[in-house]
Amino acid sequence: MTASNEPLPHVAVIMTCYNEGPYIGDAVRSVLDQSRADLIDQIVIADDGSAPETVAVLRDIEAWDDRITIIYGTGGVGLPGQRRLAIGRTDAPFLAILDGDDLWSADKLEREMPVFADPAIGMVYSDYFTFADGAIDSARRAGVIDITGAPDLIRQYFLNDPPIIPSTTVIRRSAYDACGGFDAAVRIFEDTDFYLRIARVTRFALVDAPLLYKRNRNTSITGGRKDLMAHHAFVALKAAADTPALLTLVPKRLSERARKLGNHRFLMNDVDGALGLLSFAVRTHPLNRRAWTSLIAVRFFPKLAMKMLGSRGRERQMAMGVAS
Repeated sequence: MTASNEPLPHVAVIMTCYNEGPYIGDAVRSVLDQSRADLIDQIVIADDGSAPETVAVLRDIEAWDDRITIIYGTGGVGLPGQRRLAIGRTDAPFLAILDGDDLWSADKLEREMPVFADPAIGMVYSDYFTFADGAIDSARRAGVIDITGAPDLIRQYFLNDPPIIPSTTVIRRSAYDACGGFDAAVRIFEDTDFYLRIARVTRFALVDAPLLYKRNRNTSITGGRKDLMAHHAFVALKAAADTPALLTLVPKRLSERARKLGNHRFLMNDVDGALGLLSFAVRTHPLNRRAWTSLIAVRFFPKLAMKMLGSRGRERQMAMGVAS
């Protein structure tokens, strides 16, 4: 255990950008304004072939601080590939992830870095706020699950997915290297794939405080794609191929993913989409009582279900940018 008065280790900040010109400057400012910005060795931003408007913003940002390096890509690499490129340009013993449209709270590194005094910890994550694009006043605390005490961390993550948002994490480089890092071939839910692999080589820790502001945009994955369950299935079966004990748990995981996506669709006022996902959830795992409850409520009592959510439901809709 590191003594409390021993200097904290340094960190490289890994950022990604694709046409996020309106947001990337604020994201970088949230890094430079950290209360422990002295711990930051490098800030590497990998751009995936953005339009000229965003490139112009990045050219300006590049002059803000000597620690900033920008990789100007030609496009098509994808988010996990961008992260791998950026990480390859760094040598700090810890890696902190930040997407180009998210914002750190000023005390994020101050709160998370001391946790690594325990050498068994290879990744720290935190709770976060979620808010609608252009309406940070709508921010609400997401509420993540603490899975860090589980004796079987892989199983616990597989079934209960806290969720862990990449922009909340700091990762010990040795653990990152040991699990192989982000898989550039996994374009959707690359974070889930990564966490399932890193859970095999290290322990996690949670800072139970919201240290990130996560922006909900109309272009977000969960906001727009219709094929998310296929990607969930791919990642789940990939994990089961690596860890066969997970194979019998795949229906439970997919049922819960469908239930949560169905509830999300309901809050987005997409009742038909919600019913399709919730029906899939109960067919995949008929003993999922929460999925049955949601399905019955949405199918037969949608107005009552929304009314019962009350202010909590309205707050969630506001954070997603949905007019109630």
